[in-house]
Amino acid sequence: MVYRLHKALYGLKQAPRAWNKKIDSYLVELGFTKCKSEYGVYVQTVASDITLICLYFDDLLVIGNNIKNMKKFKQLMMNEFEMIDLGNLSYFVGMELIRIEKGIILHQRKYVREVMKNSEC
Repeated sequence: MVYRLHKALYGLKQAPRAWNKKIDSYLVELGFTKCKSEYGVYVQTVASDITLICLYFDDLLVIGNNIKNMKKFKQLMMNEFEMIDLGNLSYFVGMELIRIEKGIILHQRKYVREVMKNSEC
């Protein structure tokens, strides 16, 4: 028997390309503009409200100055795709983030320790 697939599956060579094409077209449909200088960054500006999406493979980082807009976006994404909200950011693309009263501390302590461990003779 031969079956025709109507959507990409994980494990296929073309799956990442198909996923990227699908999410790219969906974000554009929602009114996001793809950043010209950074391939995985999308921006949506409505009046003074900004929502920024950082796409890294199948991980999304959602940043914005309006919590209602971010919650609405996350709900739209959950309705369209099988995904979950992991809550406040603490680790993304090898960077660790710590929230403090005056802002955010960004570091790569874990990565540096791994590099040092692997370079020991």
